[in-house]
Amino acid sequence: MFLSTFYSSAQTTEEIENDFRFLLTRNFILNHGSNLFDEYPLLKGEACYSITGCICLLYIKEDTVKKVAIERLTGISTQLFNEGKPVLLTYGMDSAYSAMKKNKNVDDDDNIIYLSIADCVISEAESIASDIFNAQTIKLLAQKKE
Repeated sequence: MFLSTFYSSAQTTEEIENDFRFLLTRNFILNHGSNLFDEYPLLKGEACYSITGCICLLYIKEDTVKKVAIERLTGISTQLFNEGKPVLLTYGMDSAYSAMKKNKNVDDDDNIIYLSIADCVISEAESIASDIFNAQTIKLLAQKKE
């Protein structure tokens, strides 16, 4: 708590307005997987309705749970797009810095918001999540241009 408070107080107002990292943990209203709550109570968890929560679900070996995570990631991407906040997930060396830099002007490229999910080495789950999420965002952006 102290670190996040310190970090936030050290930022300028403009940096705070363009700091979209909260979207990684924001809980979204989704119905994907609700029919499986009895069999998989884990899916009811509030954290499982966020981008990071869905990434965590992809670590689980059960194919049914992975399918729900993929559906939720697609749903979150769509919901953000419909809110006028198309998001692309990034990763790799200095991706957090690069995302912050690109987000300084979100009016330049289809209002895309870049969110870094990991620097340097990423897991298979993070890679899958990024691919699924970004594919949906790119698809929606392309449809909008048609």
